[in-house]
Amino acid sequence: MVVSLPAPEMPRPPAGTPGAARQRLRAIDTLLADRGQLFQALFLSAPIPKALVDLDGHILVANPMLCALAGRTAEELAGRHLDLLDHPDNPVVGDLGLDAAPGEPQLDPHLLNDGERRLRRSDGSELWVVQSHEVVRHNTGAPQFVVLSLVDVTDRRRAEEDLVRRAFVDPLTGLPNARALTDRLRHAVALSRRRGLQVGLVHLNIDRFKAVNDTLGHEAGDLLLCQVADRLRWSTRVEDTAVRLGADEFLVVAEDVEDLDGLRALADRLLGVLDEPFVVNEREISLSASVGLTLGADMTPDDLLRQAQSALTKAKSEGSRARVEVYEAALTHGEIDALQLETDLRHALDNEELRLFYQPIVHLADETLLGYEALIRWEHPTRGLLPPAAFLSAAEDNRLTAKLGAWVLRRACNDAASWPPDLRVHVNISARHLAEEGFSELVAAALAESGLAPERLELEITESTALFAAEATLHSVAVVTDQGVTLALDDFGTGYSAITALHRLPIHTVKIDRSFVADVVTEPATAALVQGLLQLGRGMGLQVIAEGIEDLDQAAWLLDHGCAMAQGYAFGRPAPLPSPTEVLLGELIDAPAEIVAGELMPEPLPPMTRPAPRGIDPAAAFHHDFGVDETGEFVTRRDLFEDLVDPEDD
Repeated sequence: MVVSLPAPEMPRPPAGTPGAARQRLRAIDTLLADRGQLFQALFLSAPIPKALVDLDGHILVANPMLCALAGRTAEELAGRHLDLLDHPDNPVVGDLGLDAAPGEPQLDPHLLNDGERRLRRSDGSELWVVQSHEVVRHNTGAPQFVVLSLVDVTDRRRAEEDLVRRAFVDPLTGLPNARALTDRLRHAVALSRRRGLQVGLVHLNIDRFKAVNDTLGHEAGDLLLCQVADRLRWSTRVEDTAVRLGADEFLVVAEDVEDLDGLRALADRLLGVLDEPFVVNEREISLSASVGLTLGADMTPDDLLRQAQSALTKAKSEGSRARVEVYEAALTHGEIDALQLETDLRHALDNEELRLFYQPIVHLADETLLGYEALIRWEHPTRGLLPPAAFLSAAEDNRLTAKLGAWVLRRACNDAASWPPDLRVHVNISARHLAEEGFSELVAAALAESGLAPERLELEITESTALFAAEATLHSVAVVTDQGVTLALDDFGTGYSAITALHRLPIHTVKIDRSFVADVVTEPATAALVQGLLQLGRGMGLQVIAEGIEDLDQAAWLLDHGCAMAQGYAFGRPAPLPSPTEVLLGELIDAPAEIVAGELMPEPLPPMTRPAPRGIDPAAAFHHDFGVDETGEFVTRRDLFEDLVDPEDD
């Protein structure tokens, strides 16, 4: 496009002007005779992107530099509005309130948006430019069009962003660093005040990380930290921020937290993703983390950080690992009581306060004793005897499930080793313990130390454990079952997919949950479900145990429908097993089993009006069925062990 403007009247050189000067003025007069051609030449050859734009923001013509910048041809740009170049993430230009200066012509807001701005090329990539504009007027002074200039500053902008990134981002993990935390926390606190919610901090410290560096080297340690950062990054909510404070310390800023339960749930989720083994240089590494929690709203960021650090320091005190501590000022009275329970539980193992109770498992047809399920109890020094439901959640919060599980496994194996050789012991295993490195070695050590035959140990897991088992879990199970230990699926039918669970792991026994057994006589739908579970178990060649049998009608129905084994109050409540000395004393004085077993023995079941399964408690079973010979060893009085299924089930 050729832009032609009328040339102004040039003064003629006065008489007497020297010849050289007259020649120069004559050359200027010739050059400006057609100012439009000169303007066109300068516009097209300009070293920066330029465009002629009408007053409404439509491009009249673009020079080659602008075409290259925008990634479009001159024909594609001609006639298009300047908003064609806008980046979609920019604020709407019309909302910026841009107005022309007094006395200046009214122009499209895109022309008034001078300064640094972000644009988008035709291929979608972004660029940054510094924009300026000049109004070209007629001889009369009326505005004719605008010359728009765009200077590409993308490289400078990226360099500045890189400097900011280096200043506020951890170079190893890519997470925000401690310097960025201050601004992020200040923003979170201000936002929480407006919304009436609280800010939570989860301060994590990787346990024994120095040992990883010393053993595998700093390069492996760096790779491990990057994996930890990745897991924290994708495990937090969109509104949360994971920060690396340095070395092996991380912190998560959680916005809009309603209460401590919500913060605990976040901490549990973060620790859960760290439970899965890491792989560094083809080597599996299991990590744990100690955690400090705090929660607040109307306080400074520095106070929140000090509280989180204080809680973490308490969690790491005395060389402890995998502990979760809450800053005490953030706790209610009930939460402080729960925290005290968690603290007491950490000392329960050292103080020998844990106990094992045993519940009989019998052959349903003739009530022959087949074995026991080991059930943990806590003899608390001030709260009395506590059932598992009262303290297992505290064990989860303190990452003590593996320690408790190891204690139960060793004690149960030691106890069972002194029983008659055909009795089996069932031990419950948590999903977390099963996934830990060294679980199969723990089982082997417990068997070796106690002398218990592997086939006399059965490990009970839940359906969800079987369904969502990681590769480490599947490997541990394979090693353990290869040794001869069997696997039972507890709470059968209550989980996500019973059949899928049966195919994932080498299950030997399924236990029908007590919630089904309770209604099996009165609810036809439940009866049909239990009958289907029994048929499924037998069809797959599995042993089936019905849990929670409390009366004769339930036992009779299950026996009629082919259930071979049973467990429940009808056959014995959980109770401590008597020692050999107590059994011998009972033989000598012919005392009732309740007296021999002591005050923790359950009360005897009320008499039934028709023949019913004999109530068996652990102490009574030992007293009735076994004696002690002159060496102090148990001897069997009668043949207790028959086939587990009826002949027609074979």
